[in-house]
Amino acid sequence: MAKTATTRSQVLEQETEAGVTIAIPAVLALLLALFALWMGKLIDGGHYAPGSVQVTYLRPLATLVVFAGIIGAVILAARAIWIVKGAHDQPVVKITCPYCDAENEFLVGPTLSYDCESCSRRVHYEDGKPVPVVEVTCTYCKALHKISSKATQYTCDQCNRSLRLGDPKNPGGLVTEQSDVLSNYDVKLTDVGRNKTEVAMALQSILVCNLPEARRQMENLPLTIARNVPERKADAFRRKMRELGATAVVTITETSEAARK
Repeated sequence: MAKTATTRSQVLEQETEAGVTIAIPAVLALLLALFALWMGKLIDGGHYAPGSVQVTYLRPLATLVVFAGIIGAVILAARAIWIVKGAHDQPVVKITCPYCDAENEFLVGPTLSYDCESCSRRVHYEDGKPVPVVEVTCTYCKALHKISSKATQYTCDQCNRSLRLGDPKNPGGLVTEQSDVLSNYDVKLTDVGRNKTEVAMALQSILVCNLPEARRQMENLPLTIARNVPERKADAFRRKMRELGATAVVTITETSEAARK
């Protein structure tokens, strides 16, 4: 699995999930306490004899369960709140994306490559330092692009043509055509892997849905998580799934295939 820098939003997702995991037993403990309280009231209203099993054993047990349930619920709820609040209160380091100038937040300065949360482009790091970004111009639509100085090819965001650098050592120089076909791509999730919760949380953002809906859609594989998107974005989605231990494949959108023929 490829190593990437962890953003603050990813940490918040993980800590929120941990908080929710703790909050669920807190709710169950509170429900158990309420049930025991109800049972105690039934025993009190049952007019049982002083030496009966209900009065001697069940009534004290119900009282014990009530207090234990309430105390346990309070402790677990406080723990869940503490975890979530602690994650939100951590200091952040803001790093500007060299491609779109959006700010990405980290708990510590990144030393590994990461995907920009705004433009989904890969910001490359080597030996703990960011790889320089250069500007090139598409020879077709004349759109200006920022790309990694290590890149030998790229896809124009404006006209979606796949292009390659004429001279990789001179990224600002002539750019020549690699393919004149305008192709978009679909991304299909074929295997969710072992980290189902993390994959569901990622799909929640990609599919723009809530977590239960993301989990439900994961049950029907293969699942198309992106349709008719540029190659760069499709590759970013596939890479994201791979980092989470899932498997996704990229295929040319059917309309693009038809345009080839």
